[in-house]
Amino acid sequence: MRDVLSLPDFRRLFAGSAASALAHQVFPVAVAVLVLDRGGTAGDLGLVLAARFAAIALFGLLGGVFADRLPRVTMLVSADLLRCVAVTGLVVATAADPGVLVLAALVFVVGSGEAFFRPAYGALVPTVLPAALLPKGNALSSSTSQLAQVVGPGTGGLLIAAAGPRAGLVLVAVMFLLSALLLLRVREPAAVGHVRETVLRDIRIGFAAVLARRWMAVCLGMFTFNMLAVLAPVQVLLPVIVRDSTGETASYGFVLAVGALGGLAGALVAGHWRRSAAGRTAVLGLMLFAAEPLALLAEAPLPGLAAAWVVSSAGIGFFIVRWETALQTDVPRHLLARVVSVDWMATFALYPVGLALTGPAVEAVGRTPVLVFAAVAALVPPLLVLRVPGMAEFRTPSGPPAERVEGRDVVG
Repeated sequence: MRDVLSLPDFRRLFAGSAASALAHQVFPVAVAVLVLDRGGTAGDLGLVLAARFAAIALFGLLGGVFADRLPRVTMLVSADLLRCVAVTGLVVATAADPGVLVLAALVFVVGSGEAFFRPAYGALVPTVLPAALLPKGNALSSSTSQLAQVVGPGTGGLLIAAAGPRAGLVLVAVMFLLSALLLLRVREPAAVGHVRETVLRDIRIGFAAVLARRWMAVCLGMFTFNMLAVLAPVQVLLPVIVRDSTGETASYGFVLAVGALGGLAGALVAGHWRRSAAGRTAVLGLMLFAAEPLALLAEAPLPGLAAAWVVSSAGIGFFIVRWETALQTDVPRHLLARVVSVDWMATFALYPVGLALTGPAVEAVGRTPVLVFAAVAALVPPLLVLRVPGMAEFRTPSGPPAERVEGRDVVG
């Protein structure tokens, strides 16, 4: 990866995103322990976690629009500072034993910052890297994110177990502040101008760019379903099941930390993948996601859960690198932030609903039916989408098409 790290602006961008990624991995562990150790139920935890992703779904499209209008470095720094302030608010609020709604409101603000950070970052990367280095750059970024999933939950879990969830939240606030300071030094290339439209029209243009690429639109539909039916119940039930079996909530961070090693391996392999049909391999790799609900269904001990997360994360890590590279190469740069925002909005559109409904669903029908459905939902959709043109290569078959929105060419 020396080629990409030799570029100063990418190196600074990479360092800032690494600090932010670490904060993101400690944050949910601290929040989960905070809620459950105060006597919260699975429904309470689902509500608080849902607040973060509801903000992403609500503001994700606006994040993409503004990332195509405003300096992206400014957006990244502002998003980090907003999240730093919100997490600091959580630290202060927990001293007064706040209710679940107060916690959810502050977590919602953290998610709002993420909604503006992600599109700006995704659109900035290909402006500081030449096209030939994009796969390696994305692999490095994804690998760092996966490494943060190793270091974050593990370190955060130890810190939280020793000093409580407030200490973990203090670490999160410091890492967001460090990210902002690092990103301030990134020199952003001059933006490629595009015709200034209204916000709503800019959003429609982003949707048009996605819908013109059928393989991309179908993938996003699959993401939406998987987040609702697979990831949401897994995220809520993992800490609950670990607490019930071990008596210690914070130890679920061990599962996330060890599991992320699989994601790290998958991302590194994807960065050096030279074979054809990378899209087909990536989509089939998503079927490994079924390992997580199956392990929970079997009530596996901590080592067994960790092994399942390793297997699942390997497939997801490979997929993410190939997907991000495909977006950056198949979508014109002046549309990329809006397409990334549509990606994030679609991915998380129903995730908060899944998080909020997992608790009631478990109370109504029990854990077993919920987890069986999650496993089936992980296995079937990847097999159904492979016949879509362009899916095998993650590339529009005829090259980037010209879309038209209200009679005007969007992409030449």
